[in-house]
Amino acid sequence: METAQTLHRQLSASSPTTLLPLPSLTWLATLIPSNTTRIPPLPSLLATARLRLLSSDLSTPGLLDPQWVASHSFPACLTRAQGQQQVSRPGGEGREQILDRDVVVQVLDVENLNRSKWEIVEDLESIERGEQTRGREVIRLPTAGSGNEDDQLDMGDGGTQTQTAALAQNNTVSQQAAQARERERKNATHKLVIQDASGQRLFALELKRVDEIGVPLFVNGKMIGGTPIGGKILLKRGTKMARGVVLLEPGLVKVLGGRVEGWGKVWEGGRLERLRGEVQRG
Repeated sequence: METAQTLHRQLSASSPTTLLPLPSLTWLATLIPSNTTRIPPLPSLLATARLRLLSSDLSTPGLLDPQWVASHSFPACLTRAQGQQQVSRPGGEGREQILDRDVVVQVLDVENLNRSKWEIVEDLESIERGEQTRGREVIRLPTAGSGNEDDQLDMGDGGTQTQTAALAQNNTVSQQAAQARERERKNATHKLVIQDASGQRLFALELKRVDEIGVPLFVNGKMIGGTPIGGKILLKRGTKMARGVVLLEPGLVKVLGGRVEGWGKVWEGGRLERLRGEVQRG
């Protein structure tokens, strides 16, 4: 327990620099092997603690120090002035609230508001079928076990092409798509669902573009870009809120990184059905 207390003091002292949540003594004790007399060096334990914090669900009971949670979560009632300043909007319409504390949150959902839900559904259905488009051609990508390298592929114009040539063309298409996604990313406005350490969930909206935020992109079940589901973000003191929505802007947002194992796959796996349902409901 003495080692856990030392870890706790070290993490508490470094918290203003690392900006990471402060774990509880009980959780820190689980990092110390109990079946050996050789305790890992303190720097190694500190690095392990920080890494596991970034990959943990912040709302897990017993994970974080209770006092830290109380002082780094959203105020219980966001519509009151308790613990916050209120600033009238120009014209007196509504009110903005300004956080009087730093709050660390984890990302549960990311959406690009510049794209229609139906457009995203069409893209996801195309990926699900293993198709990509190039001009007016449809290239059906080969799947595992589909045959040998000389299998012929239907190019949609009455011709055929070998897998090697099709894959070469697909690489060009992928590069063009990546460039288009990058242009789209720079001009995007993202809406997020975020959760603080006490379990409160809120919407967050980019007031100004935050470069580190983006919709997660998965290829063959592996995330290759975007903001990970379960990733941690620090909302700095002074962050604005309007009607219960957190307004994100550079300088007041710090992406800490991390992800929660399995959350991304669950999010990606149910995304198409969620969007289909939203489109049908209008």
